[in-house]
Amino acid sequence: MSAPAHPSPVALSDEAYHLINELLEDRFGLVFPPHRRSVLESRLQPRLRALHLRDFLEYYAYLRANGDGERRELAKAVTNNETYFFRERDQFDALFTEGLARLGRGPLRILSAGCSSGEEAFTLSFFARHAAGLFGRDVGIDGFDLDADRVAIAQRGECRPRSLRQMTPDQIERYLESAGPDRFRVRDPYRTGLGFTSGNLVDPVTFSGPAPYDVIFCRNVLIYFSAASLRRAVGNLAARLRPGGLLFLGHSESIIGMFPELETIRLARSIAYRKTGP
Repeated sequence: MSAPAHPSPVALSDEAYHLINELLEDRFGLVFPPHRRSVLESRLQPRLRALHLRDFLEYYAYLRANGDGERRELAKAVTNNETYFFRERDQFDALFTEGLARLGRGPLRILSAGCSSGEEAFTLSFFARHAAGLFGRDVGIDGFDLDADRVAIAQRGECRPRSLRQMTPDQIERYLESAGPDRFRVRDPYRTGLGFTSGNLVDPVTFSGPAPYDVIFCRNVLIYFSAASLRRAVGNLAARLRPGGLLFLGHSESIIGMFPELETIRLARSIAYRKTGP
């Protein structure tokens, strides 16, 4: 029987650090380099206490034996859910001004990969509702995230005040409604055509849908990936992008020259990646 939980934090040993990092990379693509080792240690402390485990090696053994059952809790612990409406707005402006002209007519399908609680996907919906080039067109926006709890928040269309920090009072009034003390909900018209599910950037099953996307946003997620995991993730994203489709990454993320099927283009003040092909 395992010992009761320690009243004070447990140290993450070198062996456990390397084993857990390998497991995280294999399952989720995520890595915690040495300068973020303390972050991993602090985020997993609650799991040791909840499971009454003595140390991180016991937790690693538990993960190996109960991977599916603990996967949701592990994903919640290790993911970074920093997000807000209109984050890095210039990329939205670039898509809905110059980008649409490159995508032609017909239905428009957009994916927010690593969507957290949905603020990015809803911002895409805000723009799409008012884009001159989309009047009369069918627009569908999907989002997926590793953290199932964040996906549930996105499905409800809820948000907290910290997600509003880049919004003007007029935008808050237009797009959101009160859902209680310090809680807001995206208004119904901007939730139409959106769908959210759990998903994993390095799992091909996540990308097994029937039709490709015209646009994919995957921003500020790959910075937590190893080089090998980044290639796995971007390969999956590229496979779900139609020829001529556009991929947007975060400003600090670059894959220039890494994937022959993705050419670098400039849209307004932003960089995007266009999938080559007919």
